[in-house]
Amino acid sequence: MQAFLEPLKELADYQEIVSSRRKKTGFLQIAGCVNSQKIHLAKALSDGFEYRVIVFSSEEKAKQAYEEWRVLEENVWFYPARDLLFYHADIKGAFLTGKRMEVLRAIVEKKGREAITVVTTMDAFLDGLPSKEELYGNRIKIHAEEALDFQKLQENLSILGYERENQVESPGQFAVRGGILDVFPLTEENPVRIELWGR
Repeated sequence: MQAFLEPLKELADYQEIVSSRRKKTGFLQIAGCVNSQKIHLAKALSDGFEYRVIVFSSEEKAKQAYEEWRVLEENVWFYPARDLLFYHADIKGAFLTGKRMEVLRAIVEKKGREAITVVTTMDAFLDGLPSKEELYGNRIKIHAEEALDFQKLQENLSILGYERENQVESPGQFAVRGGILDVFPLTEENPVRIELWGR
């Protein structure tokens, strides 16, 4: 994708912006860029940064920018905000929560110094998020041949926001039948079955 960015490097204005970015900290205001060029310029200026957060005033603009950015880079994520009118109810339920968890998972599992870009809206900053270390520490890992406290496992799933149902049908649910635990992770397309055998 460098072929898209090379022409910018020949422009004196671009060189001046890059020079200002290296000398100063804080905000850098750029004016006179038409809409069709904004993502192209933002991508070029973001090179060299590990974490990039691109913020827009509306979800529509953010989604459009996300689609444009995906042409230039694979490791880009869209973080949806909660619906402000139904902030506590979140009428879209587990779908939006799953999308937000996918972004947080990508950040937590980022390898080395690879770059990650998150496109979002100002409204998304209303979400209170735990630290990367806290997210990493709250994961539940289960290995084959491991002895588990079945009751504690169910309690931990509830603490993480999973709902107990008779049968799992959508992300964010779990079900128990005897020694079988079905879990539908928020970040996966299919549920997972865990069968426990007593000793």
